[in-house]
Amino acid sequence: MSTSHSPRRGARQARGGYHHGDLRNALIGATLELIPEVGVRELSLRAVARRAGVSHGASYRHFQDKESLLAAVAEQGYNELALALHTAAQSSPQEPLAKLQAAGVAYVEFGIRHRQHLQVMFGGAIADFDAHPTLKLAAQNAHHELKAVVAEILRGGTTVGFDQEVIGAAAWSIVHGLTVLLAEGQIHGPDGKSLSQQGQLSLAAAVTGLFCSGLRERK
Repeated sequence: MSTSHSPRRGARQARGGYHHGDLRNALIGATLELIPEVGVRELSLRAVARRAGVSHGASYRHFQDKESLLAAVAEQGYNELALALHTAAQSSPQEPLAKLQAAGVAYVEFGIRHRQHLQVMFGGAIADFDAHPTLKLAAQNAHHELKAVVAEILRGGTTVGFDQEVIGAAAWSIVHGLTVLLAEGQIHGPDGKSLSQQGQLSLAAAVTGLFCSGLRERK
């Protein structure tokens, strides 16, 4: 009996190379590709496996169901968001409100660059974060980065009259709301056209600057 492999079988094995490589990240990447095409609600593990070039059964090696796959996507997003916020705050001038503004702009930039992540992270696709401990930790870490900047503002006596929770909630609400509006194309320029990415970031800088100016006035 011949032991040679047909071209079709060889192609299948090549496409299935993720079995011994980074299948998990290949499936996450395929998910991010498919979300703009079919939406989060209509996404299926079968379609994701097909896009990744592996069998449907292979996807179960890493994800038991669609929600566990989406949890991994959200976890990746929160990790990237935490890094973006931390890097922005650490790279900005030492003045605490400047750090808050930089972190706010970084939040918006993350959202407009990672729209698919944003949909999964905040779109209600994951019923219970407690069921996914590493996702819950990643989300907490991202929130911690914002809280750390707010705590620094209060320690420096930059603003008075509000506690940490109020300032943090206000800052998060403003930057997240702006991020969603920009990511969904709801804000346009004076000419009615969509804003360029630079225009979006300039608006983010102006909005966060306005918020920080309001905090300075409370001093």
